Amino acid sequence: MTTPSTSHALRVGGFFVLLYVLCLVWPLIYPYGADVLAHHLLSLKLLFPGFQGYGIGSIIWGGVLSFVYGFVGSLVFHSFHGACCQAKK
Repeated sequence: MTTPSTSHALRVGGFFVLLYVLCLVWPLIYPYGADVLAHHLLSLKLLFPGFQGYGIGSIIWGGVLSFVYGFVGSLVFHSFHGACCQAKK
């Protein structure tokens, strides 16, 4: 059985994975110059330690890290604002 904060953290983690996927496919949808693509790849490498490029292992690792970032960030938020998931009377 999951608590409301854990349930919310799972949804936030899933949302972060969707944002990560969007970030990966964005250069394929809207191709830019080589300098912008290099900056995009550098940003991914800085945000996700262990991300080395568009290899399958690196992409999966980035997805795992995005879920963890969203999940942990949501749990930290709920630790400070525990009443946000309680039903209003």
